[in-house]
Amino acid sequence: METIKIDITISGLAPIMFDRFIDHSKEVRPPEQKLYLNEDNVLVFPSQNIDSFMFAEAPSGCARTFEGKKGKDYTRIGLSHVFTGPVLIPFTDGKKEIKFKGFDKHLWVHDYGAPRTKQGSLSIKQEKKLRPVLNLPWELSFEIELIKNALIDSVKLENWFSSGGIMLALGTWRPKFGRFEVKKWENK
Repeated sequence: METIKIDITISGLAPIMFDRFIDHSKEVRPPEQKLYLNEDNVLVFPSQNIDSFMFAEAPSGCARTFEGKKGKDYTRIGLSHVFTGPVLIPFTDGKKEIKFKGFDKHLWVHDYGAPRTKQGSLSIKQEKKLRPVLNLPWELSFEIELIKNALIDSVKLENWFSSGGIMLALGTWRPKFGRFEVKKWENK
């Protein structure tokens, strides 16, 4: 089996919003519970969310957005041939990991908004709730391991990340928040 490893760094172009989903309760959660933190209180992003950025059905990931009717084929191949790591990707400010020590007003803002979501042809306004937003600068560095296949190669993935960073973004209430650019793309 032939594989390629790709070192990737993406750099934020817009602040990124968090709303970590824990359960279906109506209980109001404080903003710090909406973040992804590791055992050292470093702010992290689950690699599963990068996979969703590439292959999700709703909201549409890169495969569905950019490949049209063949999006299902790209998703099927991608989920079996593209692996993102590490499991928890640390956020950095471009130099050092971002440790959560409370909501410093230069690093964080709180948004108390109500975005709209689509359900079929309807546009539904969600309930207002408090969400933490990490200001710029932010970066994520991770690796993708790609098993050689007939549909997806490194160039395809790089194009998805380049276009998707603007059009799809990461985090909550995207693409208003979480837009990014590819800072590094290196095949190993």
